[in-house]
Amino acid sequence: MNSSSYSYHSSDSLFSNSTSARTSTDSNENFLSVNCGPTLVKSCISFGNGTLNGTRLEMLQQIANRIQRDSLNCEDKLILARNALQSDAKRLESGLQFQNEAEIAGYLLESENLLRQQVIDAQILIDGKYYQADQLVQRVAKLRDELVAIRTECSSVYNKGHALTTEQTKLMISGITESLNSGFTTNLTPELSTAMTQGLTPTLTSSSFTSGLSSGLTSRLTPAITPAYTPGIPPRLIQSYVTGVDGGTLQTLKLMQIRKPLMKSAFVDQNLTEEEVNVKFVQDLLSWVEEMQVQLDRVEWGSDLPSVESHLENHKNVHKAIEEFESSLKEAKISEIQMTAPLKLNYAEKLHKLESQYSKLLNTSRNQERHLDTLHSFVSRATRELIWLNEKEEEEVAYDWSDRNINIARKKEYHAELMRELDQKEEVIKSVQEIAEQLLLENHPARLTIEAYRAAMQTQWSWILQLCHCVEQHLRENAAYFEFFNDAKEAMDYLKNLKDAVYRKYSCDRSSSLHRLEDLVQESMEEKEQLLQYKSTVAGLVGRAKAIIQLKPRNPDCLLKTSIPIKAICDYRQIEITIYKDDECVLANNSHRAKWKVISPSGNEAMVPSVCFTVPPPNKEAIDTANRIEQQFQNVLALWHESHINMKSVVSWHYLTNEIEAVRAGNVASIKTMLPGEHQQVLSNLQARFDDFVGDSQESKIFTSSDTAQLEREVNVCKQYYQELLKSAEREEQEESIYNLYISEVRNIRLHLESCEERLIRQIRTPMERDDLHESVFRISEQEKLKKELDRLKDDLGVITDKCEEFFSQAAGSPSVPTLRSELNVVVQNMNQVYSMSSIYIDKLKTVNLVLKNTQGAESLVKLYETKLCEEEAVTADKNNIENLMGTLKQWRSEVDEKREVFHALEDELQKAKMISDQMFKMHKERDLDFDWHKEKVDQLAERWQNIHSQIENRLRDLEGINKYLKYYKDTYNSLDIWIQQVEDTQRKIQEIHPENSKALAKQLNQHKMLVSEIEMKQSKIDECQKYSEQYSAAVKDYELQTMTYRAMVDSQQKSPVKRRRMQSSSDFIIQEFMDLRTRYTALVTLMTQYIKFAGDSLKRLEEEEVESLFQIIKKIHLSSAFSLRVCIFLKVIICSFFKDYSVLV
Repeated sequence: MNSSSYSYHSSDSLFSNSTSARTSTDSNENFLSVNCGPTLVKSCISFGNGTLNGTRLEMLQQIANRIQRDSLNCEDKLILARNALQSDAKRLESGLQFQNEAEIAGYLLESENLLRQQVIDAQILIDGKYYQADQLVQRVAKLRDELVAIRTECSSVYNKGHALTTEQTKLMISGITESLNSGFTTNLTPELSTAMTQGLTPTLTSSSFTSGLSSGLTSRLTPAITPAYTPGIPPRLIQSYVTGVDGGTLQTLKLMQIRKPLMKSAFVDQNLTEEEVNVKFVQDLLSWVEEMQVQLDRVEWGSDLPSVESHLENHKNVHKAIEEFESSLKEAKISEIQMTAPLKLNYAEKLHKLESQYSKLLNTSRNQERHLDTLHSFVSRATRELIWLNEKEEEEVAYDWSDRNINIARKKEYHAELMRELDQKEEVIKSVQEIAEQLLLENHPARLTIEAYRAAMQTQWSWILQLCHCVEQHLRENAAYFEFFNDAKEAMDYLKNLKDAVYRKYSCDRSSSLHRLEDLVQESMEEKEQLLQYKSTVAGLVGRAKAIIQLKPRNPDCLLKTSIPIKAICDYRQIEITIYKDDECVLANNSHRAKWKVISPSGNEAMVPSVCFTVPPPNKEAIDTANRIEQQFQNVLALWHESHINMKSVVSWHYLTNEIEAVRAGNVASIKTMLPGEHQQVLSNLQARFDDFVGDSQESKIFTSSDTAQLEREVNVCKQYYQELLKSAEREEQEESIYNLYISEVRNIRLHLESCEERLIRQIRTPMERDDLHESVFRISEQEKLKKELDRLKDDLGVITDKCEEFFSQAAGSPSVPTLRSELNVVVQNMNQVYSMSSIYIDKLKTVNLVLKNTQGAESLVKLYETKLCEEEAVTADKNNIENLMGTLKQWRSEVDEKREVFHALEDELQKAKMISDQMFKMHKERDLDFDWHKEKVDQLAERWQNIHSQIENRLRDLEGINKYLKYYKDTYNSLDIWIQQVEDTQRKIQEIHPENSKALAKQLNQHKMLVSEIEMKQSKIDECQKYSEQYSAAVKDYELQTMTYRAMVDSQQKSPVKRRRMQSSSDFIIQEFMDLRTRYTALVTLMTQYIKFAGDSLKRLEEEEVESLFQIIKKIHLSSAFSLRVCIFLKVIICSFFKDYSVLV
């Protein structure tokens, strides 16, 4: 592969990103660089030279037709390949040998060639903005995916079976290698080559057919480590370890041919004896061993990973055949027994030689297998590390260091990560190198291959370290470049904004506000300090601009018109050129971003990676930018100076006009307020302001000389006007002395009046102590004193009023007359108001005093009757006591009715107080704070008086009910009590009689039963007595509850509750009395019932004893035969009928 090759990138930009690098349609050279046939080149040239639009569309249409035609052919090839692959897969399942490996490889190679041509054509359509370009790109992408899928299936199917034959493997790998490494990419433009690699790389290299191919076809197809990039590495080795295959090596690869030894049966012939057959058989075995020994001695080791793997796989088969040969050797030993004397000695010698040669062959095979294993392990690791180094080299060489790529921060992060990876890889590569040294020390047979890989790794490692040094310098220089232009842009923006701000902020005219201009003048001085400080920043940019490198030549879009000097930042050696670090070279062509056409100091010309060079200063753009910034700074400074002069002149003009207006606005009153020396100061200030204005407006563009002359005339007029004011002030001073005398007297009266008013209002707004008659009298006396003081002030006010009226008539034109008149009117008005308020307040105090006296009398009366009603007098169960209590209540009721006039008089006095309070509020807006309390107090007393009357009425009504219930209860209770006593006496008398026989007992029992019947008839009376007792008890409790409630209410009102002892209620006594009566009645009923039961049982028992005694007598009579049996039975019946008990007959 020549030095102008370009690496593929892994991003699939052609099929997924329309913003990928494209060939410029304005450049004939870019189109001529595409190797797409004579016709297409002519079309491109015509198009590039700007022929008619029809010719361009015709050319693009031809390319599109060719893509469609090639796509159909590619689809056919892929269909044939898939069908052949399916056939081989079926043969593998049946255990048969493959037949279509070479055929499938041919189909896939043809498909790859078609796809590459389609990628080139598709890029041309994209650059030409053909309307169907996207559809055609998608079709090519589908074909690419189909090709990758078939490759994956091939790898899977053939890995399951056995390896390809030697010749098939050579053809397949060689063909693919030649196709992938062919020189068609050398003629592509960088943009199209990049697009093609981005489109094909991710899928075309995802899998391979054999193990050697899969290890060779990595994620990047085209090798990036070329003789131009890595001086000193053999091209064949680089091509081998990057692509995984070496066309020349694989085409001349010689593997051992395995011929199985013939069986003994193959030598059987009718013309030969069995011994002769044995001799020929052992001779053939000896020849086979010698032949295999020769092949092992001449075997090759391989120069790359695929060849080493092929040799290793082939040797495994050879070693297996050698081990299987042992069975033939055993058969030959068995045949030795059959040999006779003439041939046995010769046969034994050959057999011994065969055993010796076979033992040597077996040891040689084992050693060779061990060497192949160690070699394969070393080459695999070395290849993996070389591929990794190659990938990192590709990324660094292909990185865009032009001004288009501004993301230096990301590159710094990536470079730091790369350095960490290199630190880690250093140990790995050292370990691989140590393995190589160990193999060389052990005299490994594949010494040349090991040394080649060791040298390649060392060279590539040194080269990647040089690239890292270049990257670090580019990072520093590019960072400084972008930082400078960023700072320059910020400076230009800052100065532009500052200029606009100065013009906008400090632009002024005569209408501008003075306060705003004063603030702006101060701010402008502060900004001048900042502007002078920023001068150092501008100077720093100017100095930095001289050290800024050039990045635009690294952009292929910026083609060089002439060659420019560049500087090497690392050593670079190639066959056609040698460059040392810091050499001054010449850049002849920058059309390729990754590689430049460079002329060395010795005059040699070659394509060299652009990362090895830097374009040194001066950078004309940076210097021009710095100069523009410096000029812009000077413009801002000049604009500031002009704006500052204009603002100062306008400020001075404002000061002058303000002084003129102040003098014009002056009057006699203002003149009189000044001290004698201040009059001359006013005139001096006016002249000083005019002089300042003349000095500040000399360079101003706002004021002219005519403006200055006009202002001078106005200043002179103001001076004359001020002199006239001074004369008028002297005349008015005499009138003011009289005015001051009268106004002081009026104000003194006003102060005294305000003091009286304040005391009066304080008295009005201060509530009196409740129910305090002495304080009421004290306030009346104090208020009468205040009234006398007001009378004296009123007389003084009349005197001063007469004097003021005389002054008003004499000095009617004096400016002080309105003030004095106003003061006098205010004092007169206040005097009338305060005098009226004082009179009303005295009437109010006197009325309240009467209300307070009547209230206290009414309250004493209320408390008297409340105390009487709260006295502790319990209701007893005595009719006379109840009637006496009722008489007392009736007497109180008559007394309460007679004393109702007291409260009527109190209400009349309260009504008078209300009228006075309303008058006070209506005339003077002062609310009476005591009236509400007195009204509430009177209302409470009226309510309590009404409660007394209601309480007497309620108690009389309740006592009448209690008296009635007590009469009913006593009548019923007394009758029941007497009856129970009589029954108890009767029952006691009956029980004192003891019956002698059953008849007497039966009679007594009947008497008790009659008595029980009488007791049961009295149950209704008992219930009636209970009802009357409960009614009496309820009435008494209601009365007592009402009394307690009223007593509690009175205690809460008087706020002096008396601790009262709890008295026994008559309701409890009545209830207890009835309960005792009922208990006696219940005990009587229970006793009678038990006695009747007991007497009945005794009567029955006595009758049984009497019958039994009669039966005994009859039995004795019967036994004595005095009577017959019938007579005895008859007597028994009679007895039983008498006692009414036939059970004795049993």
